[in-house]
Amino acid sequence: MKPLNFIFIFFTLMYSVGAYAQEHNEKHENHEAHTNHKQTEHRITDIVQQTKYVCPMHSHIIQDHPGSCPICGMDLVARNSNKGTKVAVEVSGEMQQAMALTTETVTSSKLWRFIKTYGAVEYDEKTLMHLHPRSTGWVEKLYINSVGQHVDKGELLYEIYSPELLVAQEEFLSLLADNNKVSNNLIERSIKRLRLLGFNDALIEQLKDTRQALYLVPYYAKQNSVVSHLDVREGMYVEPKDELMTLADISNVWVVANVFENQMNWVESSQSLELDLPAVDIYGLEGRVEFIYPTLDPVTRTLQVRMSLSNKNKLIKPGMLANVRIYSGAVEALNIPVNALIQTEKSNAVFVQTEQGLFERRSIEIGLITNQRVEIQHGLSAGERVVTSGQFLLDAEASLSNTATLPATTAHQH
Repeated sequence: MKPLNFIFIFFTLMYSVGAYAQEHNEKHENHEAHTNHKQTEHRITDIVQQTKYVCPMHSHIIQDHPGSCPICGMDLVARNSNKGTKVAVEVSGEMQQAMALTTETVTSSKLWRFIKTYGAVEYDEKTLMHLHPRSTGWVEKLYINSVGQHVDKGELLYEIYSPELLVAQEEFLSLLADNNKVSNNLIERSIKRLRLLGFNDALIEQLKDTRQALYLVPYYAKQNSVVSHLDVREGMYVEPKDELMTLADISNVWVVANVFENQMNWVESSQSLELDLPAVDIYGLEGRVEFIYPTLDPVTRTLQVRMSLSNKNKLIKPGMLANVRIYSGAVEALNIPVNALIQTEKSNAVFVQTEQGLFERRSIEIGLITNQRVEIQHGLSAGERVVTSGQFLLDAEASLSNTATLPATTAHQH
């Protein structure tokens, strides 16, 4: 083979190998670039999916899309809501003073299941006396003028004319006149009938002494009372089914309190309670839960509980409102002030002072809320310090700072 032909063949082979290597390298670079592009696009998509839109002034206003704050009207700003990123704010000492920032140490102590509610004073139903006529007749004299009138035991209430009462008296007087001819048993039966018709012992003795029937039979109060119901007037025709009036002894009254449905499992009989009656300047009156009603009020969805109060001086009036506090046991738990919470519809958070001048926003899980304290179930440890005042300013600053850290690539489109 001639040297010239050999050289030509050699360069042809070298060119072919070089062309193949270049083509393979370009394909590899294109594949790697495509892979990197897909990874970048996937990462960007993740970031975009995690972007939330927040009001700079009201950090609890959070949406999944751009818009305006319903409170102040400001445009919502985007922020990265990646839960793995801790949000911290650095604040100088001077700025802390300007923001009136205060902190408190997380501690463990007893939290009382404390029910703060309201109630009302009512008549003690055991003292209510409903007055009905024992026979048909006419109320000729009425000595009660209105509801709320005080009556003393033995005070005359009304006088009634009744043919049935008149007949019963005449029969009794007839038996007394023939005392030597009738048995004592018949006389006792006649006296029993008079008692069933409402005659007291004094009236029966009066009949024995005077031997004259009463055309108007008087009826007297059997206890010191107030008139809580009045449904009769002079001259009315009445029957045994008619309730003339109701008398209530207010030397003892009830306070009936309302417990909301979500707290009803906290209440048991004999639990301690306190109540205030501001209308009569009574505060811190102690008592116990005496009775728990078996059903809920269908309108207010509350459970009623009851206690009794001695009211010898008649100072407490039925219908008065009462502030009631029921103590239903204690639990030992980590707790912080309620005002340290940053609450949204779906989460609870606090700002924790991790270093001097450095505050970290942290999500927490809470439990019992009582007496301005809140139980911490997860997210805080004893000894940490939480912000109790100024945390909403920190939250606004954290929202703006978090927005500023969003990568510029989030706006890149392919």
